[in-house]
Amino acid sequence: MRNIYIILILIFSFTIFSCAKKDESSSTTSTTELEGAWVSSCYSKWDTYWIKTWTFTGSALVVKWDEYSDSSCATDYAIWTDTYSSFSIGNEATLDNGSTGRKFTMKVDSFVGSMQTAAAVTDYNNLNFCGYSDWALNTTKDYTGKTCGSTDYMAANTNIYGMYLLEGNSLLISDITSSSSPIQDNVSSVDSMVLTKQ
Repeated sequence: MRNIYIILILIFSFTIFSCAKKDESSSTTSTTELEGAWVSSCYSKWDTYWIKTWTFTGSALVVKWDEYSDSSCATDYAIWTDTYSSFSIGNEATLDNGSTGRKFTMKVDSFVGSMQTAAAVTDYNNLNFCGYSDWALNTTKDYTGKTCGSTDYMAANTNIYGMYLLEGNSLLISDITSSSSPIQDNVSSVDSMVLTKQ
């Protein structure tokens, strides 16, 4: 009888050990290394200038696009805010240059815009941007799931996939997509826009 107890204890211990080993090899990792705000330098895109900020708080991500009318990014024009939830870091992936990044997933919450100047209101209303011709000063409009210019914005709760590369105080983010397997084990590049930890 005593031998049966010993065997049962050994089986039980082996089971616990096996479960512990499985947890240690999990493909997901903590978002702690990304926690906080990461900001780009001022850059030119289309006919205006931009500063991009990615702010990670636990599993929440807010991407803010500050749009300016001048090349020094001093004169406000519009603000665009993308909000995501369920941010999760997954497997590592190797870029062609040998650097190691990580895949990530998240869900769309919303995309909103707010005009900061009368000129921006006029310009975006003339464009009928996102199907709106009633943009107003300092008034937020939601364009989640809408087509704005040549861009189709994803609907709320859409799963998003991408990859990031963290090198010291610099963060590079890939293009994000709703495809369920956009990132292969060998990834050629990530977004050339470097974000710096604030």
